[in-house]
Amino acid sequence: MQIPVNQKFRLLSMLGEHISMCIIGVPLMGLSLLTHGNWGFYFVLVLYLNKDFLNGRSPLKRLLNTQVQQTTDVPANEWQCFLRNTTLIIWPLEVLVVAINGRRRLGDYLANTHVANVSEDIGSWKKELAAYRVTSYTFYTLLATGLYLLLVHTLFDWLGF
Repeated sequence: MQIPVNQKFRLLSMLGEHISMCIIGVPLMGLSLLTHGNWGFYFVLVLYLNKDFLNGRSPLKRLLNTQVQQTTDVPANEWQCFLRNTTLIIWPLEVLVVAINGRRRLGDYLANTHVANVSEDIGSWKKELAAYRVTSYTFYTLLATGLYLLLVHTLFDWLGF
């Protein structure tokens, strides 16, 4: 059984994930504004929603030797990783939930997942990518990502952004 990360580590890693996505996102969004488009926002949104796509591990989770896992301690599939990241629009509330309950955020409850420490010998991203096989979860995730983008775009149009 893998050991779930502690509360302090979880909060700091959530902040680290958010900062790393902002480091990628801000220049892309600025570039898209210069080209009179909003493609940068949607590109970053796709990255954020699917950052844990490969074996439940984002780049930061790989550095920290952690992984998104199902509550049965096996790596979360693509769909679960996407589902847990759909709550990014309420990110401050997510932080509050972890601060109160310790380890799981709302997205984890939604997807029935948690973040756990894993051994360093889990494999490199290159090996994981080479071993990756498309499943039905891959298609569900891609379809859901497109629908999520459409909903966000519609909401922003409705709000006048």
